[in-house]
Amino acid sequence: MTSKIIFLLSILLISFPATVLAQRFSSPSYLINWGNFNLTSGSKTSPNYRLTDTVGQNAPGYSEGDSLAVKAGFQYIYDTFDYLNFTIDKLLIDFGTLESGIGVTDTNLLTVTTPSGRGYQITAHEDHALWQNPNVFIPDTTCNDNNCDVNHAAIWNQSNKYGFGFNAQGDGTLSYFPASNLFRPFANLDQSQNPAVIASENTPVRNHQIIITYKVLVSPDQSAGDYQTYITYTLTPNY
Repeated sequence: MTSKIIFLLSILLISFPATVLAQRFSSPSYLINWGNFNLTSGSKTSPNYRLTDTVGQNAPGYSEGDSLAVKAGFQYIYDTFDYLNFTIDKLLIDFGTLESGIGVTDTNLLTVTTPSGRGYQITAHEDHALWQNPNVFIPDTTCNDNNCDVNHAAIWNQSNKYGFGFNAQGDGTLSYFPASNLFRPFANLDQSQNPAVIASENTPVRNHQIIITYKVLVSPDQSAGDYQTYITYTLTPNY
């Protein structure tokens, strides 16, 4: 039998309005609105160092409270030159011909850049089980001892524990998949399950990478044919 998975990638962006108090200067000929005036600011480089600075502004620098972070000074404008970015290396996973009792795996590489704020989280879900139709499907894994679910991973290495599941390794995944032999099923929208977090970090990141390993294992009674589902990954930046 053959089995294929088609992937969709989605990105969710959240922004909040901000109130900024600026300095205002006017004359009959000019009107200037600006946050502050500095003696100098900018980016300086040498063969060994790169310096960004702000001189003359009141209290430049970084400060942080329980729910707010302030970057005061022009040097922080360079932090915004990286754009929020979320990529997946391929949109089709094809497991080929499956044999009963033999697990087959394939991988995806997710890459994340969040240049500001408090990091991000990635959630994932499947539209439905890996199926030919709603009545002919490969069940989502419950791991070796029926002890994994959409939010908790467990060991899955027995050849008679059939199903479809995944593991995530790399940046931001340790809390959700502490080891590479721990798997869990995707949240299933067809069963009204909410998308589940698979990775998160609480600081800005650049080109952090996550390897997703998909695994499918079928029983001798599984019907032959093509099986498909759609997987969606959603990146939500934290501010």
